Amino acid sequence: MLSEKKVIRTMDELITRGNLEYLESSTFSVDDYNTILDEITRESLENLVIDDSLTPLENMKNITKQHVNIYFSDKNNTSGYYIYNKLYLNPNQPESQQIVTLIHELTHHIYAEIFEKALDKIFNVENYKLIESFVMFMLNNSIENRIADEYLSYIVEGRFTPDCYHNYLPFIQLLIEYGIDVEKSKDYFIFAHEVSHDIDDIFRCVITDNLQEAINNQFVKDDVPKFNQKLTFDYPDERFNDKEKVEIILEMIYFIFDYFVNGEGKITELTDYVDKFDEKI
Repeated sequence: MLSEKKVIRTMDELITRGNLEYLESSTFSVDDYNTILDEITRESLENLVIDDSLTPLENMKNITKQHVNIYFSDKNNTSGYYIYNKLYLNPNQPESQQIVTLIHELTHHIYAEIFEKALDKIFNVENYKLIESFVMFMLNNSIENRIADEYLSYIVEGRFTPDCYHNYLPFIQLLIEYGIDVEKSKDYFIFAHEVSHDIDDIFRCVITDNLQEAINNQFVKDDVPKFNQKLTFDYPDERFNDKEKVEIILEMIYFIFDYFVNGEGKITELTDYVDKFDEKI
């Protein structure tokens, strides 16, 4: 780790050839990755109270607020979205759909947080917004990264909602829209599938049996349509172990450093990403 290196305060100090070279021999390990998961779990549980007298939606909001601020958006074309530490929720949706949205968008946040905490452990960055901007750029720099992020969030939401109400049509439409060849991109899906289990474990620490039952009952109460859809690109004979999973995380980070140090990327492009990300949604 770079714990003794000078504090990084700007993007120009973060994206350097020296830091790129350091990544090639980074000591970030499986133990470091597991430490990050433990940190996120502790943040999820800290002072959290699940009150069975509250609606499942209110309890899910409390879980979500452990990590991000919730804002309301009544845009008709979305049930919600996530940006930095803000989660936008459409209050006009049925409560069961709002629960789905909270789980889905919170998964996006936790996935990003894994990379952010990894960067924080590798580099001594004082301005955390630099890390957030870097990670958001990284997760959106390619169609494959974006699709993997969406796939991960859809399968996690599916594990905490009743099977018969699963609706993965929006995700399938994304695959078609972006012309994704699932077979050629399968490594992205396999990686996302592996990480999804880690995020599952975090959710299972806060979604109690009683809350899970209340969530299931909310779908019945709302009488929402049943789709009975399944979503899986699970390759049973092609798995990534923990060491390989960590190597992929480092490779993804390294790729962005290399893009700005040796490729066509300009630091101002990444800096603008901080300032203008709200406009990209």
